[in-house]
Amino acid sequence: MSSGRPRPRAGFPRRRSRPEVTVANYDKVYDFFGPGRRRDWFTYPILRLVDAIYRPRVLIPAETVAELTRLHADGIGIIAAVNHPSKHDATVLAAALFDKRVRFLSAGTGLTKDPLFRGPLRPLFEYTGTIPVFRAKNYQGTATDVHLGAAARLIRVCVERVVAGGVVLTFVEGTNSSADDLRTMRLESVKKGVGHMVSGAREAGAPVAVLPIGLVYRGRDHQNPPPRGAIAAAGPMLTWFSGPVPTVDEVRVAVRNGIDAALKTGWDQA
Repeated sequence: MSSGRPRPRAGFPRRRSRPEVTVANYDKVYDFFGPGRRRDWFTYPILRLVDAIYRPRVLIPAETVAELTRLHADGIGIIAAVNHPSKHDATVLAAALFDKRVRFLSAGTGLTKDPLFRGPLRPLFEYTGTIPVFRAKNYQGTATDVHLGAAARLIRVCVERVVAGGVVLTFVEGTNSSADDLRTMRLESVKKGVGHMVSGAREAGAPVAVLPIGLVYRGRDHQNPPPRGAIAAAGPMLTWFSGPVPTVDEVRVAVRNGIDAALKTGWDQA
C-alpha cells in the first residue's frame, strides 16, 4: 500500500536534509559536510573571479611543484598549512592555489568559522567544499564536552580526507595573526589542529605531507579594498611517511619552521 510520499526516481538518491549549523548539532553537521559538498560547476567560476581580483604572486620552487605533483599522483594526502595575517586570506589563498602549476590543490577541503554557514552566504562556502569550524569563543557557556566533541569530530573528518589522498587547507593560527606574527611566527600561535591531523593520519598508517605557505601583503592588508601586491610563498615540503607517529608538538614545531621559511621568502620579495 502506498504511503502517499513521492519516491525518488531511479538513479537519483534522496536529497539529504541540510542541518542547522550550530555546535550543539555538530554530529549532523559533520555527517553532512564530511563526504564533501563541493560542486565544480559552482567552484571554478568563483576561483577564476577571485584570481582576477587578487592576482597574488605565487613563489614556489619548481622542485616543490614536482614533488607536490608526484605526491598527489601517488595518492598521498597533503595539508596546506597557512598563516592568517588578513581577513582577505581565504580568497587570496584560493587565488594562489588556482595557479596552473598546483591547481589540483584548489580542490582541497577548506576550513572556516561556522557563522559563515548561516544566511545567504552558506552556498558560497558549502559548494566550494568548505567545512565549518566551531570556535569556542563563539559559544561561551556551552559545555566543554560539546566543544571537545565538535573539535574531535572535525579532526576525524580532516584525517579521513588526508588518509584517502585528499587535500586539506588550514590556517594554523585559527584566527587572524597578531602583530607579532606578521614577519615570523611564534610557536604558540600554531594551534594543535594541524598536529592532530598529521598524527591522526600516521596513526591510521597513511603517509602525509604538509606544504607550509606564508601570506605576505605590502600594505592595505586589513582594509576593505582587495589588497594589491599579495604574495603567497611556499616553504619546504614536510613529509611523514614512516617511523614513529610524530607528537602534536613535533608537528607544530616543523610547521612553524616551514611557515617561517615561507614568510622570509615572501618578505624578501615584497
